[in-house]
Amino acid sequence: MRPPQTEETRVETVTAALIYLMTHYARTGCPRLALCVSRHMQCLASHPDAPVVLRDICASLHGAWSHAATPAASEKGALH
Repeated sequence: MRPPQTEETRVETVTAALIYLMTHYARTGCPRLALCVSRHMQCLASHPDAPVVLRDICASLHGAWSHAATPAASEKGALH
């Protein structure tokens, strides 16, 4: 059985998942993946144990990814 994760590890896990989702979004352009990216960024932006620079970057990019999650925006390639 795995030991419970510390807060630091959770930040690292969410960050790793975010990179994974962004990579797959780049391949597919799927608006559902963009929504997942947006939600992960929102989580990291408000996470008290995330480094300040990570929180700031995620907070500033969250809106762009939310916009990319709409079907019309994803068809236009809004994140270029």
